[in-house]
Amino acid sequence: MANKTSFYKRKSKIYFDKRAGDFFNTWDGRFCLLMYEEVMQRIKAQPFRSILDIGCGTGAVLTQVLSECTDIQACGVDLSHKMIEKATEILGPGVQLVVGDADDLPWKNGSFDLVVCNSSFHHFPEPTRVLNEINRVLKPGGRVIIADPWWSRPKRFFINLFLNSPFNYLGDVRIYSEVETREMLDRCHFSSISWELVDKKFFIAVASAKG
Repeated sequence: MANKTSFYKRKSKIYFDKRAGDFFNTWDGRFCLLMYEEVMQRIKAQPFRSILDIGCGTGAVLTQVLSECTDIQACGVDLSHKMIEKATEILGPGVQLVVGDADDLPWKNGSFDLVVCNSSFHHFPEPTRVLNEINRVLKPGGRVIIADPWWSRPKRFFINLFLNSPFNYLGDVRIYSEVETREMLDRCHFSSISWELVDKKFFIAVASAKG
């Protein structure tokens, strides 16, 4: 498992380092843009004073959050140092941005009211480890918002076969069904789990950390 984990992380880092400069001109970037309005609606529906964006990329989500929410603590983490460099240019010194790993977050227990993970969850080789880390850094009762691509069962089956093959150069790991997503969140001690499919293109799951 360690070799496979390293394989996916290395591929993701290479892929996104190369695309940091013009991310929103890529297919991935354009897909993310489709998700932001729905994700922002869920973010604004939550009471929070501190937010962490996991897989923050160039900082687009945090840019929107900070344009609409004042006097909050905003942090972001991404495996790609080029993405973090770009996000730092855009967001400035007031936001803590870290090159780091989603399954080993460099923050103390109970640091955040809200954690957002937009179009990144399918890149994590050990998703339950990431969810446990999210639960750890959330305050009791804090919320996580996960938005990720979705495909119907037949397409998802063949996409996941490809992602599990040596020909996968993207660093994507797995596209998840509703059942898989709910089971992972439940297994990692999240509660009040909701899951919604948007335009049959992506899902948004919202859940509460352990109290």
